[in-house]
Order: sequence, then structure tokens, then C-alpha cells
Amino acid sequence: MERPASRPCGVNHVAVVTADLDVYRTFYEDTIGLDTALVLAAGPGHGRQAIVFAGDVMLHVFEVADRGSPAPRNPSAMLERGLVDHLGFTVRDEAALTELRRRLMDVGASSGDIRPLGWMLSVRYVDPDGFEGEVNCFNPRFDPSTLRDDEVVDPHWLERARRALRADDEHDQTTTGKG
Repeated sequence: MERPASRPCGVNHVAVVTADLDVYRTFYEDTIGLDTALVLAAGPGHGRQAIVFAGDVMLHVFEVADRGSPAPRNPSAMLERGLVDHLGFTVRDEAALTELRRRLMDVGASSGDIRPLGWMLSVRYVDPDGFEGEVNCFNPRFDPSTLRDDEVVDPHWLERARRALRADDEHDQTTTGKG
């Protein structure tokens, strides 16, 4: 099937809001391991902003100081959290997931449960703003024959999922561009 040139080929950024950019950066840089590339000063009509990278995906973080944190809610109430429900970051493999799980637990951001979600292994966390996210890797024990009556639209879906989860990457993903 030929794809039109105008078809999106990926996601270049997700915009998120935080009440405190410094606290946000500390959590996402030191605990999750993301890289901040640029911090834009506040200007007329807007607070500070940061461009933060998770591999090739960019987060555009907006500081809105008077935003405040959302009221605590049921952490299992997926799809009831707003228009952007959660972020899912990818790590190379189960060993990397286990290490990041430890860091999340060290700062009290996660219960540390590693949950199998079909072809993914997942650890949930809550950031300092109360935003929920997860860190995932490919589940090497996933058996495609366990699919029930799910509709397989693309027979190559599993290879695509492995690519999205970087399950076949051989290169070192720790390169950050920091000198």
C-alpha cells in the first residue's frame, strides 16, 4: 500500500504543563533520565518553557506558576485524567526497566510493580505535579498466540511494536549530547 507523503511519520512533541519547571526538570532529568536541551525565559503572556528529550521525542514543557497540582485521584482511573492521560517512555530492555524502577521507588514516585501488558512490561509513576506516566519495554515472554478475538489489522504489528519499544536497538541509547 502506498502512503501519501502528507501522512505523519511520527510524533515530534507532547506539550505538558507544570507549576514548577525546576522541580519538573529535577524529577525528569535525575529520576527518569530525560535531557533538557533548552530553557526559554518567561515573556509577555507566558512563563518559562523547556524543551526536554526522551530519545527522539520532544516534550515542550510550559511553566504556569499559579496552576497548582490537581486534586489527588484514583491512580487506576485511566482515561479519566484529562485530554493527555499519561506519557509512556521506552527503555531498552527489562534490566533497564528494573534500574529505572529502583530510581522511581527511591524518590517515592512508584510502587515499583512491573506489570505485563501483553507485549510490554510497564512501571507506573506519578511525577511531582501529580501527572501519571509509565516506563515500558518489550516483554520478551509475550506469546502472540495469547491474543483473543483481537482484530489484527496489520500482520506486521508485532514488528512495529518491537520497533516502537526499541526492542531491537543495538546502539547505545545513553548518548545525550551533554559534553
